Amino acid sequence: MKKFFYLSVMVLMATLTLTSCGDDDKKDEPQPQNPKSVVYNVSVKFEGDLLDICDVTMVYKDGDGKTVTETVTSQNWSKKVTVNKLPAVVGAKCNFKLKEGIQLTKDKYDVVANLYQYLTIDGKDLAGADQPLTIVGGYGVKTDKLADYISRKSGSMIYGYEIAANGANVTTNNITF
Repeated sequence: MKKFFYLSVMVLMATLTLTSCGDDDKKDEPQPQNPKSVVYNVSVKFEGDLLDICDVTMVYKDGDGKTVTETVTSQNWSKKVTVNKLPAVVGAKCNFKLKEGIQLTKDKYDVVANLYQYLTIDGKDLAGADQPLTIVGGYGVKTDKLADYISRKSGSMIYGYEIAANGANVTTNNITF
């Protein structure tokens, strides 16, 4: 009986010792903080003949995650989206199609659109806005190839970010509208 009592006490002490070690490890790990501000800035510069021959719309996610479509009427389009709730997806895509009844009179057309985007979380730039992303970069597209070129490029390039609930993980995968 004495042996059983001592064995029980030793097992209990070993269990308490192992349990306390596990709690100590969790205290040392820093916990991610939720960001105070998440802002997505996007702008597009339309060049060449694109706006003359195409109807252009920009589609983006607003701060509440709703999809918004805007008609583009000038060479420069921009939007600043403040994210209201995480996790979130922010991004933009450009749709364009030849204008109805357009008379194409030139041999070649330049259809160019460059997108600039950057994401800031608590004021820190996470995307780097130095380099533009070319949505469509058709210089000298022959008139007989123009309709096919435009239909292949329209809406095919979607740029943006998926932001995790804690704001720490930002990816560019699976951006959908």
